[in-house]
Amino acid sequence: MAEKPTPLKPNRTISQRLRHRRRDWTWRRRLKDEARLPDAPGREDKDFPGLAVYAIAILPKYHDWCLSMIDSLRKRGNYHGPVYVVTENPKPFEGLDNVQTIVVPYTRYRLVTKSCKQLILDWVGEKTLLYIDADIIIGKPLFEWYQRARPKLALKPLVLYTGNMPVAGAYHAGLMLMDRARVRPFFDRWLRLIRTGRYQLDQWSMHSIITEDDVARFEDEELIYLHQILGPDRANFDPSEHRAMTPPGTFIHVTNGLMRRYSADEIKAYLSHVAGLERIPESFGREPSQPGTTAQAKEQ
Repeated sequence: MAEKPTPLKPNRTISQRLRHRRRDWTWRRRLKDEARLPDAPGREDKDFPGLAVYAIAILPKYHDWCLSMIDSLRKRGNYHGPVYVVTENPKPFEGLDNVQTIVVPYTRYRLVTKSCKQLILDWVGEKTLLYIDADIIIGKPLFEWYQRARPKLALKPLVLYTGNMPVAGAYHAGLMLMDRARVRPFFDRWLRLIRTGRYQLDQWSMHSIITEDDVARFEDEELIYLHQILGPDRANFDPSEHRAMTPPGTFIHVTNGLMRRYSADEIKAYLSHVAGLERIPESFGREPSQPGTTAQAKEQ
C-alpha cells in the first residue's frame, strides 16, 4: 500500500497566495522570452558518468557563494563534470571551465526563484543531476560518496538528506541527487504546489506531498550544518583546536541564517583552515537589491 503524505496547514493567507500566483505568472511570461539555455551539454567526468551538478545563484551575494561552491567542488570534491548555474547574471561565471549558465529573468521573490529547481529538468539533458545550494561548501572528494549513493538512486528517483525544516526529520531540499527522467512526476507535483503559493518555503511544499515511495534517504553524516559547529551560542573558533584540512563532512552547509547572525571572520577562518576552501566568499549579511528594485526581503 502506498504511503500517504503528511500535508501541513497552509501558512499563507489567501491574499498572499494570490500575490504569489500573479508574481509567478508574470515571471513565467518573461521566462519564455528572456531565458537563455546552454547550446550544448558540458563535458562528462569519466569518474561520474552521466552526472551534472546544478545550482541557483540570484544576486551578487549568491554569485559570490556559488563561485566558492564551484571552486570547492573542483578542488576538494575532485569533480570536473558539467556544472549549470541558474542565474540572472552570467558574467561572474564567464571563463569557468565546464560551467554553463542558464539565464533567467530577475525576480526578488525567492519562492518564484525556487521553481528553477524543478524547471531544470527541461533545460539540461544529463541522466543524473545533483542539486547543490549555492552556500554549501564541498569538503571531501565526491567519488566514494557518489558510489554509495548510486545504489539508492537505482531504487528511488530521488535521494535526500534529513533536515529539520519544517519539522525534525523532514527531507532537506538543499542537496538533491536525482534521476532526471524518473523524478519528473514528483517534481511536477512539487512545482504545482509551490505555484499555488500555499506555503512560504519550497521545503514546506515538499514535506506536504513527499512519501517514501518518492525518495530514499542518505543515511550517512556527510552533510553538516555549520551552525552545529559555529554560532552565537558556541565558543569562538580557535584554529588550534581543529586540525587543518579535516572537514567534518563532504558537504558543509553554511546557511544564510548563520551568515547574518555570526562573525564573518570566524566563518571564513573555519572554511579556510578546516574545510580547505581556497576561494573565500566576501558576501555576508543581507544581500543588496538589484538596481531599480526595492530592497531584497523575505517573500511576503
